[in-house]
Amino acid sequence: MKAARRRKATPRARVSRRNATRRWCIPPALMHEPDELLEGSQLFEELPGQVGLVLWQSLRDVTLWASVPDERRDGLFTREAANRRLIELLASGAEPALEVSLTTLAALVGAPAAASPDIISLVCLQVSQWAEARGAMATAMVYAQAAALTCPEEPGPALAAGSLALRWRRSARAETWLRRSIGLARRKHDWGPYSEAYVELGVLYARRGQPGPAHRYYVQGLRAARRHGMIQVRGSALHGMLLLAMESAALDDAERYGRAAMRAYGRGHARLPELVHDMAYLAVRREQYARAIPMLKKLLPTRVEPVERATTLSILSRAAAGVGDRPLYEESWMDAWTLINRRPGHEEKHSRALLELARASTAIGDWPHVEQAVRLATDSMSRHREPIIAAQVEELAAAIRARRVGDY
Repeated sequence: MKAARRRKATPRARVSRRNATRRWCIPPALMHEPDELLEGSQLFEELPGQVGLVLWQSLRDVTLWASVPDERRDGLFTREAANRRLIELLASGAEPALEVSLTTLAALVGAPAAASPDIISLVCLQVSQWAEARGAMATAMVYAQAAALTCPEEPGPALAAGSLALRWRRSARAETWLRRSIGLARRKHDWGPYSEAYVELGVLYARRGQPGPAHRYYVQGLRAARRHGMIQVRGSALHGMLLLAMESAALDDAERYGRAAMRAYGRGHARLPELVHDMAYLAVRREQYARAIPMLKKLLPTRVEPVERATTLSILSRAAAGVGDRPLYEESWMDAWTLINRRPGHEEKHSRALLELARASTAIGDWPHVEQAVRLATDSMSRHREPIIAAQVEELAAAIRARRVGDY
């Protein structure tokens, strides 16, 4: 009887997974830090005074306008609001570039029904870039989010918000915006933000010390970039894979990825100097010190930002130690140490440079300097933000302790 029922049962239709329509769920993004009680409250800490107040008011105008359906925007603000915003803006003494952007946002208050979401989103991103250039990362973040809220179906602004959160070292917030960008891009078949967001997720997981997921995201970004002819994104993915391969000591793979990334970037790419720097570090890892030294010396004049310059000097010191050039070792070591200690309280940003200085001193047998670099790195480093570097510093500290025991 059971066999007869099975024969009579209507067979299920087989649906090809490849041809099935996939509904992409668009996850919400984190908008605030846990300690942020008022929207944009950190803005006042970064930009106190009248400029900060005008920026906060304009932010509130945009987020309110974005939260209201199109048909209800007419009459959203009072007639006097636009004039009041302009008067406050002129009295604030804002820089000309910022004044132009905020004037556009004041026009939104005057004619909310006629305002273009695309233009408002673009202006918010301009304000975000202005704030980031001045180190006001919280201000930059809230304006990048405002840009994404203004065009909630566009993957580009969501990607911009996620990338900014990643640069700001807010990994949880960054991941939510990057995953939102991927979902929106997949829905709209916009493969540029789609592949870029996957590469940024690779960066995020590599920074967390999770190479497995990081490699998978890099590969997904690389495949999408190849499929849709985005050679610049392909270069970024290969660059990230180079760094992962170096971390896992797969140095032959790292060389291959680095050369492929260099071909993809081409001349004039903004990240080419950074790639050359990483290739020089790869040469140091491969103990090809004579190859690395001229590359690092050539890059040094372009590395003006203190953290970048200290890192380059520390790697140069390690390469000099490798070839036994003590004068170059001592000069670059002391230049890096001076940069690291120029701003007390900011040593945490120099964790990689301190690690390389300790390795340089170990290579040349300069044990007092090894202890000096390891001590400062141990005291200042955040194990949560730099888990890989923290583990390597601890290995050096253990080696120092073992050496002390051996001396007694």
